[in-house]
Amino acid sequence: MNSCPQSIAGSRRRLNLLLILAGLAAFLPGASAASAMNFSLQNGVLKLGGRPVLHGVPDAFAVVPDDSGAGVFLRLTVPKFGSYIQSPLGAIDGLRRFTSCHRYEPFWMRPEAGTTHAEVQLETQWLLAETESGDCVMLVPLIDGAFRFALGGSQAGLTLYGETGDPFMAGTGGVALFVATGRDPYQLAAAGARSVAARLGTTRLRRNKPLPDFAGLFGWCTWDAFYQEVSADKVRAGLESFAAGGVEPRFLILDDGWQSTKIEPTGEQRLTSLAPNDRFGGDLSATVRLAKETFKIRAFLVWHALNGYWGGVDGQALPGYDVREAVRSYGPGILQQEPKLNVEYWGPLAGLVPAGQIGRFMDDYHRRLQAQGVDGVKVDNQAVIESLATGQGGRVALTRAYREALETSVAAHFAGRLINCMASGMETYYGSPCSTLIRSSIDFWPKRPESHGAHLYCNAQMGVWFGEFMQPDWDMFQSGHAMGGFHAAGRAVSGGPVYVSDKIDGHNFGVLRKLVLSDGTVLRADQPGRPTRDCLFANVTREPVLLKIFNYNRDCAVVGLFNANFHAAETARATIAGDVSPADAPDLVAGEFAAFAQQANRVWRCRRTDREPVKLAESDWEIVSFAPVDRGVAVLGLADKLNSTGAIATKDWNTDGTYTITLKDGGEFIAWTERPPRAIEADGHAVAFRHDAATGRLSATLPATGPKTVLLRW
Repeated sequence: MNSCPQSIAGSRRRLNLLLILAGLAAFLPGASAASAMNFSLQNGVLKLGGRPVLHGVPDAFAVVPDDSGAGVFLRLTVPKFGSYIQSPLGAIDGLRRFTSCHRYEPFWMRPEAGTTHAEVQLETQWLLAETESGDCVMLVPLIDGAFRFALGGSQAGLTLYGETGDPFMAGTGGVALFVATGRDPYQLAAAGARSVAARLGTTRLRRNKPLPDFAGLFGWCTWDAFYQEVSADKVRAGLESFAAGGVEPRFLILDDGWQSTKIEPTGEQRLTSLAPNDRFGGDLSATVRLAKETFKIRAFLVWHALNGYWGGVDGQALPGYDVREAVRSYGPGILQQEPKLNVEYWGPLAGLVPAGQIGRFMDDYHRRLQAQGVDGVKVDNQAVIESLATGQGGRVALTRAYREALETSVAAHFAGRLINCMASGMETYYGSPCSTLIRSSIDFWPKRPESHGAHLYCNAQMGVWFGEFMQPDWDMFQSGHAMGGFHAAGRAVSGGPVYVSDKIDGHNFGVLRKLVLSDGTVLRADQPGRPTRDCLFANVTREPVLLKIFNYNRDCAVVGLFNANFHAAETARATIAGDVSPADAPDLVAGEFAAFAQQANRVWRCRRTDREPVKLAESDWEIVSFAPVDRGVAVLGLADKLNSTGAIATKDWNTDGTYTITLKDGGEFIAWTERPPRAIEADGHAVAFRHDAATGRLSATLPATGPKTVLLRW
């Protein structure tokens, strides 16, 4: 991990060489990029071949070829220098409906769906449209030079905005937008992400970056349990309450409340020391040692803000980092949605460590934490940096300096163990060559009943495009909450880490046991969970459409189904009807499957195109797992785990006609078989089993004491 920044520097040099060679090749006879041949912009119409994609495009835009052929880039050039520029973009030809992700505040995105350009929100950072022809059109605003671009909409069409975040940094534009079209939205996103990453040269795709090692462990975060009143004694009590129920976390996040801070005369709260506060005796060593030695915590993470604390760093208390007084100044797109953001929440000022010192600050802080036994960090408040960029070279350069300092220090001291949080500006997604784990929605809100369906909807939508660059982390939840099962089902199909924020003795161990194995690990699915095609363009929090989220466990698929609507009045609540199919997971290749529904506790056989009806009341959920049928056998894993097929490590036929399955733990083994086996063995010992001739369901109870090798004999 320590070599990651150097390897990215090398990649940038290679990328620059490739771009130079591509430019020279353009002058050779017959040598033109596929995208240059396919896309054209004439008379205000951007076309792919002869088919219009955008119309009403102003002369301010010019085509820049995408050498991969996945799409095309558009360069914006305005006539007047500025630190904030804008131009009409035109309209999507034949728009039927769209989905998008936009920043409604600096730190978070949320999805927006609609049928008209006027419904496209300010600060839109990704837009996917479905047209009357059945094609999808994807628009991705970019970063170029000092400018960060974003979309907005009106009755007349779309507008593209660019801002530097620093009035001293002005320009006339840059390569501002990526455009691509295709039938399959997921393939469109994957191919487009490769092109955008290559163009920017400042990041790597998620699949090319390792996840931190704690991502597969069950975790506990102290936030909702104690908020900022956390203490060493409360951490002990919380871990004791898990141990009493027999489901214990293996990673821990000590959230906000452990640092040494003070409130400044100007109102903001700033960091005053690199040492912890008095509730931890000025040293985390004892708490870390207790967690690891007594409660088997393998990874102990602590929270801090990217800029030190919510109000930054107190320069008098920490004089060695050249702290500057910075005035918050968010851009127009944010302020039109949150007009008081520059003065409310954490105050109008912040103590800013400048770009030239932030690397040393991070290194000093993290080295001290590492010496106390800390294994990693959750770094919050990241998007605040864009508001502090006046006189600092602009938001792009300042954020890049902070991100480089953060990733370099985390690699050196914590082997890459990092959760990025409050970081939904595109500078994070497109400027993180080393880290990959990022909170993809605003917090789990235990006291806001309207938030739970929206929480799952947001995280799943974020996975479609932004999940190509980083692994979405769906945040903690509370297992003992009334919606604990709903959130647990979402985490089971999310592909991200699974951790809770349970209060002391506020656990539902029944819910936790459906997520956590006997060794404290969880059954993470293979990819970011994403909405299925039939709900992708719907606002599932308002429309009578089920939220369906698909994911994979090697050759198996899992689909979570949720009624994500919310109505305060019970009389307004309604059941939503839908269906589920192996075809909801587009990369499944087999033709026949066995299916297992968690809530219904039902097994059936189906073909790839079969659709099974599902009805869910408001706030209800279901998870259906699909396993391919192989010579009359389909292994469905562990029925007592929400992600049942995630429990399968290996499976294969043997030369003697027996079938061997290795499971990650014991539990309620489940499979579908065309005919009952003669015997089942687990770790060489015969076990009792049941086979239902009517449904083909095969099941056996195996002790949950660790990995199991299961042998089926006929």
